[in-house]
Amino acid sequence: MDRRCPRFLLITLAIVSLLVLSGCVGKSTPNSQVGGVQNVSLNPSGTVSLELGKTLTFTGTARNSSGGSVFTTIHFTPGCTDQIPCAPISIANNGLACAGTWDSSSNPVVCTPGVAGVASVTAEAEGVSSAPTTVYIHQHIQNIQASPVGVPNTCPQGHDCPCFSQGQPWNYQAAALGAQGVDITNTVGPINWSFTTANVLTVDNIKGLPNNEVQVTAKNPGVTQLFASVGGTNSNPVNYTTCLVKSIMLQIQAGSGNSASLNAGGSKTMVATAVDTLDVILSKPPLTWSTSNPEIATVNTSGVVTARQTAGAVDISASCTPPSCNIGVLPGLPVYSTGGTLPNGQTGFGVIVAQVTQPKPPTATTWAATTGCGAEFNCTSAMFPVTAGTNPVGSPVFVPFTPNSFLFIPSGTRAYLGSDKGLMFVDVGAQSPAINTVSQATTPCNVAVCGKVLAISADGNRVVVSDTTTLPNQVYIFDAAHATSPPVDLLIDGATAAAFSPDQMKIFITGVTKDQDGNLRNTLNVYSTVDALQTASLSQPVAPSNFLPATDIAFSADGSFSYISGASQPTEATANFVSAYSTCDPISGDNAVDFGFVTLGDIPMRIFPLPNIREDHILISNKKTPEHSVITQNLLALEPPNLQLLTAQFTRDVLDDPAQFTCNGVLPEVGQTAPIFCSNPPFQGFSAGPSFNLGQGTFTPLLVQVTGDGSQVIVVAKNIPAVLIFDVNAGTTTAIPLANNASPLAASATLDGTQVFVGACDADHVNPNTCGSVHIVNTQSGGDIQQAVYTNPNTNDNMCNNLPGTTCLPDLIAVRPQ
Repeated sequence: MDRRCPRFLLITLAIVSLLVLSGCVGKSTPNSQVGGVQNVSLNPSGTVSLELGKTLTFTGTARNSSGGSVFTTIHFTPGCTDQIPCAPISIANNGLACAGTWDSSSNPVVCTPGVAGVASVTAEAEGVSSAPTTVYIHQHIQNIQASPVGVPNTCPQGHDCPCFSQGQPWNYQAAALGAQGVDITNTVGPINWSFTTANVLTVDNIKGLPNNEVQVTAKNPGVTQLFASVGGTNSNPVNYTTCLVKSIMLQIQAGSGNSASLNAGGSKTMVATAVDTLDVILSKPPLTWSTSNPEIATVNTSGVVTARQTAGAVDISASCTPPSCNIGVLPGLPVYSTGGTLPNGQTGFGVIVAQVTQPKPPTATTWAATTGCGAEFNCTSAMFPVTAGTNPVGSPVFVPFTPNSFLFIPSGTRAYLGSDKGLMFVDVGAQSPAINTVSQATTPCNVAVCGKVLAISADGNRVVVSDTTTLPNQVYIFDAAHATSPPVDLLIDGATAAAFSPDQMKIFITGVTKDQDGNLRNTLNVYSTVDALQTASLSQPVAPSNFLPATDIAFSADGSFSYISGASQPTEATANFVSAYSTCDPISGDNAVDFGFVTLGDIPMRIFPLPNIREDHILISNKKTPEHSVITQNLLALEPPNLQLLTAQFTRDVLDDPAQFTCNGVLPEVGQTAPIFCSNPPFQGFSAGPSFNLGQGTFTPLLVQVTGDGSQVIVVAKNIPAVLIFDVNAGTTTAIPLANNASPLAASATLDGTQVFVGACDADHVNPNTCGSVHIVNTQSGGDIQQAVYTNPNTNDNMCNNLPGTTCLPDLIAVRPQ
């Protein structure tokens, strides 16, 4: 049987009598839940704002003691609050409320406006009522104006405050205006406040404030806009800035200087002092800590540096890195740690060098793969581990596609192999390692992630893959942390090198562009977590027959600069340069602006920043913050047959102006306005030091690796049956011969340089199986101590399956980080 709802409810007030309608929804039905109605909820709840003559739908839900829904009739009852005047509101049977009076409760069509005031609505079922919803009924809102309440005393000259320091609260107010600009704020109810960018501020729940005010507190450095809204109308946006980070200075906890020693497996804590543009120290700076080599030492979000098992040195730095710091600033504005005097008078540094010692190098394992299958259909190959010992060759895993590249993630738990049919990986730490692909499909390539692996991020999550086969060429960025999402797909032609900035915000990628005349030039492409892909030319256009691609990318000790080798300068046709580019500055147009370059005798094939740095503090009198730090860092450039020593010196200005939202680059030279390398003596910018001939003539390198402490360079080259060890300090080269006069195919070495693995074809005609052995070279003692040969009776000891008549050799090798 249907329950009947009263059609009219007469409410008599002391001031005015108003006729309103109440409503009910639903029918009596058997209760399918155990127990009757225990509570009723009303939606919307709390407070709502409703314009005269407008409508709003209310719904109610009845629940039993177990929280289950009870299907029963819901009654909606209008009423008054303790606020005056009480406004008429009527509710139709279907829960549709009118800010005035309905023409019918059963078939509502016309809502006749009433008068402004405050009403309430309650839902009831089986004698149980909901909490009331307060309804503010008001005239039409023409606009809302939002503004700060007063001017903080931290603001200069009593003007609008450029920013608020972290933790500083301030009140904002909103005024709702009706027709002819009449202020109707008091009738619209509580104002809602929102912002465009998260984590820059917090909207605080402060009791006792007027309905039109709110307190907000600065949270993390960045910019956002604050909005007030009510009744479906938004205010003008109010710009809000939590003061950006001006500078970051580092210290060693309970230590001094900018160098710390750690035993393998040990840890030390670094402390960062971040100062904002109002010279206030941030109590909780959202900094990103970085290490120049996570295979030697890692650093966590609290600045704790933990040494791994390999000896060496790393540069530890901190930065205010978007999108977690200097939030919402576009283009992205990273701020890197710099040295100087802390507010407490102590000395801070831009880079801390962590020296890791390991008295007994751990036994290393390398993995060997082969490119021997080529494009042969149905050919698969083996990939196997090699460790010095009685049984050097471990259990193989089988590779479905022909790999063209092979890199471990820094933790050493996973290796990625690029191929023309898709990106593969193997979790080598698993109990039974097996090759997997990042996609079930082999086409299209932007799904399968085809191409050559160029770089892997420090956290091991992102992999940069260059696809130079698909037209147009593309670069994919696969994210293992979001493996089911499509990779980032960038249209970059002919990508040959890539590197992540130490804070992992940006990826620098070299590419190629062709002009309308068919000439080629190198490009620098920068992809970041906050900005769109940026591209600029590195060189002047040259004919394809004379074109040479850029060869390598590396980053400075603090990550503020990148070094790029092998790209010609815009005014030069040759490619024998190493150039430096600011990490922060955006790039675009015909030429990327370099901040210094050095000319070499030949084309540099690789560049290696050395970990040990010098940091000097200088004073520049015409700057608001006169003290600055200058980093001096040596680099090695490989230009066969030579190794060239380079020196870079650089510094950056701090954010002195609270209203500055752009990168500064480096300090200007005295008398200059354009930012260039600081070149006032004794700070010489970018310069070339001595060149060292390795004594082998021009060669094609298979491995060039600087040891973790920067003291040696390990070189293995085609057709040179030896491992070459260059002593950086002495400037001398030692050759360790390979057994059987072996000809190297591929090589990899531990970061401490104590163990080198060389895939080779031996000149042992008595035992032809040795063509394909992996030589284990101990550089401290013993030399070429063991030659490991892959054996598999099922394939006649061939690394390839289904490829008769061809011997596949270990020409891809990578040492697993420990």
